[in-house]
Amino acid sequence: MKYIMTFALALAFSASVALAGEKTLTGQIACSKCTCKKTKKCGPAFVQTDKDGKVTVLLITGKGAKSIAHKEICKPGTKLDVTVTGTIKDGNIVASKVAKKK
Repeated sequence: MKYIMTFALALAFSASVALAGEKTLTGQIACSKCTCKKTKKCGPAFVQTDKDGKVTVLLITGKGAKSIAHKEICKPGTKLDVTVTGTIKDGNIVASKVAKKK
């Protein structure tokens, strides 16, 4: 029983350390080329506007980037409301999950 409890605690601790860097952000997704003018190739970008009006654009990478069909956002000015879960690194968000708001 002692070993099972030790194993369970070790597993729970390692899972919490792995997920510690993940954040959930709410904003919009748009084309990084057509709408945001950040890249030379089309791709998904996360756009968030602060209360002060400051706009933050993060390029979306990872498996979550493929969950939204690019044809939905690849028109200049088109944005979808989304919630993105992932880790932020070097101006990119490595998304584990991207969900459209209804």
